[in-house]
This record gives sequence, structure tokens and C-alpha cells, in this order.
Amino acid sequence: MNVDLDQLLTRLRDAETDHRLDELERRVWERIEGDRLETARVGAWGWRVALAAATLCVGIFAAIPDGTRARASSPFAIHSSFAPSTLLEDGP
Repeated sequence: MNVDLDQLLTRLRDAETDHRLDELERRVWERIEGDRLETARVGAWGWRVALAAATLCVGIFAAIPDGTRARASSPFAIHSSFAPSTLLEDGP
């Protein structure tokens, strides 16, 4: 195959470009920065709202009384589990 490489390169050099490439890098970085700022703005509020809702739910469930209270295990309590009457009830 007989191809004149110099002639092809000269034709490529002299050809008019179809796009301006001198500001391509600046436009790419502007688009990346704009996408990053948009994502950060939307994402930050989403996480903040979810965190506030989760904290509120935990606070509400923590404030609800249990309803069942453990018996006092102090020997001086009125209904103590260590009182002689409770210890002797399970006897034979």
C-alpha cells in the first residue's frame, strides 16, 4: 500500500476544525463544579431531614412509658423480691 503520510498530515493540519477546543477545559470544569454544587445542595438537605426525622422518632419512642416496672430488688422496699414471704412461698 502506497500512502504518503506527509501529505495526509499536511491535509489534516490545514483542515478547518469543526469545534473550538481552546475553551473546552474551562467549560468542562464549570460543568463539573455546577454538578457538584447541585448534588451537595440537594444531598445535604436530604440527609439533614432524614437525620432529624430519625432523631425525633427515637425521642418519641424513648419518652413513651414502658408500662411494666421491674420489682424493686432492695431488701428495704415494700414489695421486695427478697422479702421472707416471697422466698418461702415456693417451698414444699
